[in-house]
Amino acid sequence: LWVAEDGMKMQGYNGSQCWDTSFCAQALYEAGLLDQFPETSTKIWSYLERTQILSTEVSQASPAYQYEANQYRNQFYRHISEGGWPFSTSAHGWPISDCTSEGLKAALCLLKCQAVQDGLKDGSLKSISDERLYKSVNVLLTYQNEDGGWATYENNRGWGWYEQLNPSEVFGDIMIDY
Repeated sequence: LWVAEDGMKMQGYNGSQCWDTSFCAQALYEAGLLDQFPETSTKIWSYLERTQILSTEVSQASPAYQYEANQYRNQFYRHISEGGWPFSTSAHGWPISDCTSEGLKAALCLLKCQAVQDGLKDGSLKSISDERLYKSVNVLLTYQNEDGGWATYENNRGWGWYEQLNPSEVFGDIMIDY
């Protein structure tokens, strides 16, 4: 939060880096250009590898990792985080269904790039293991609500009257995830 010349402002994200990078990788793949830009492809791979939420050694050593346990998720009404991808950076820390699906698609596309395959083989790139890919799919599957719809951040746990508490002047119907 900050006060600007025209009033109070708020920013909910620290950018859109993962979202943008995922689409870039997919565009390069669809255009058949991954192998034409090997340095870009390997940098994207490295970014996605370190941005996957609670999936790296560094993030698993952080105090936040203990809260992935079922006990804490239930106690604090939190959704699974491990394996998801955020909108921006791993510091953002919130997995989002569409960002996770785009991160997963980008990683799968990049696995077809020769420079990424070579980097994984010679150890110059860190792997995104099958287990990590399975965890991202698990995050996505657990986002399905009881009514069959798909949540963005968390499953629907609230009631429609929560919308009366919406402080946003720009967005409607944001208090619960439909």
